[in-house]
Amino acid sequence: MVEHLTQKQFEGYRSRQLEVEELLSVCDHLDVCEACRRRVETAADGDAAFYALRSGVFGEAAEVSAPHAERAHLTAEQTAAYVDGALAGESLETVTDHLSNCEHCALSVEDLRAFKDQITPSLAREYQPAAVAPPTESRWRRAFSSLASPLPLSPRPAFGAALAVLLLAVAGWVVWRATHERAPEQEVVVSPSPAQVPAPVVSPSPESQPTPPQPETAPAVAQINDGGGSLTLDREGRLSGADALPPAYRELLKETLAGRRIERSPQLRGLTRPGSSLMSSDTRAGEFSVLDPVGSVLLTDRPTFRWSPMEGASVYVVEVYDDGFNLVASSPQLNGRSWAASQTLPRGKVYSWQVKAVKDGEEVKAPRPPAPQARFRVLDRPKADELARAKRAYPSSHLTLALLYADAGLLNEAERELRLLQKANPGSDIARSLLRQVQALRRRSE
Repeated sequence: MVEHLTQKQFEGYRSRQLEVEELLSVCDHLDVCEACRRRVETAADGDAAFYALRSGVFGEAAEVSAPHAERAHLTAEQTAAYVDGALAGESLETVTDHLSNCEHCALSVEDLRAFKDQITPSLAREYQPAAVAPPTESRWRRAFSSLASPLPLSPRPAFGAALAVLLLAVAGWVVWRATHERAPEQEVVVSPSPAQVPAPVVSPSPESQPTPPQPETAPAVAQINDGGGSLTLDREGRLSGADALPPAYRELLKETLAGRRIERSPQLRGLTRPGSSLMSSDTRAGEFSVLDPVGSVLLTDRPTFRWSPMEGASVYVVEVYDDGFNLVASSPQLNGRSWAASQTLPRGKVYSWQVKAVKDGEEVKAPRPPAPQARFRVLDRPKADELARAKRAYPSSHLTLALLYADAGLLNEAERELRLLQKANPGSDIARSLLRQVQALRRRSE
């Protein structure tokens, strides 16, 4: 059941008096709830009065699963051989079994296959140096070269020598005439050379000259639709389509599009640890346990705590402790399975919490040893303010917001933005890969 805006949230949104985290929560709700969005638009035009909407408690139980056991990953050689189809027999069976159980290696195989498909067309292209026509010597030059060559001495009379000279002159005139009649449109160009006497060179007509090669635009490495336009990263590392973003955000986009990776945020460090086999069996059996928040970073400083029911329990009590195990908040006796903190928690700190169920006069706590503590972090104020400004300035840039959320450890918010990005790019391998990475990070944090 979708929880609608309360009258207090609605009025605070209209008067712009909401806190940062509550403003972001209301904006996110308006993105997905058409009823509340129409209500805001109707009130803004002054055409109708406000109507109270029914609010409910979000009761969807989050699936809790124990982290996967650590396993060795595929080597780079195994991954490349699998993508090239070079594995067979037992090697292929071993890699296939590993990929069915290891999402990290499956993501690596998917990324390598996408990269191979992208560069294969350019590898099939043959590159050769441009052919240069060898310089040709005109018949006019050959004729005069023959004239310039030394004449052998002849024992014949002077008349024979004169006749030979006359025949050579006539031959030269015939060659010259044939040259000018055959190519009247050609132009004689003298190309001086420092090593020899300049000789006339015939330049070809403009129609026969080859078209000079045009400079090629660097091919795109990654391209995706986002923020009402197209983001493109070429092989030179130039990013286009993000001129409106600050330099730090553009650099974050370049790194992500080039590597196609979303790294685990340092904000998540220390919030989870591997659970025991006993904890895993309890979770599968549907035992009484905490659900949320567990191993996550929260944008709000007044979180809502949820847990699974315990059969026969009469009441529940929630207790929240700081990192020194000092009690900082507690609930009254509750009959439901969720509780919103009645006071704000100091930002930038790590907290743990537990819920006690009272059954037949006895208390049962969750989580209980050997299960790990249910820990979470409340995002610090400077980072929360930065995200609020980015949300207002770039509401349609889902990739930018997703990367900012992921960097802050807000995996739920990052997954929501990446789902919207994939919807705008249904055939994009990049959007699909980034979404799967964030989902894998969430499962590791649960």
